Amino acid sequence: MANAELGERGILRRLRGEDCPVCERGELELGTYKGNRAVVCDSCDTPRAQLW
Repeated sequence: MANAELGERGILRRLRGEDCPVCERGELELGTYKGNRAVVCDSCDTPRAQLW
């Protein structure tokens, strides 16, 4: 679990707030994707990164 926590603080938090590269309308936010912690677009729900 420690690695997942480090990843969340690192990768996921760094991506949070970035513009979505897929739809260019939304912004990336912390959330879940298929049950995993992830950064997803608030407009199109496309994941940018996820942790298993």
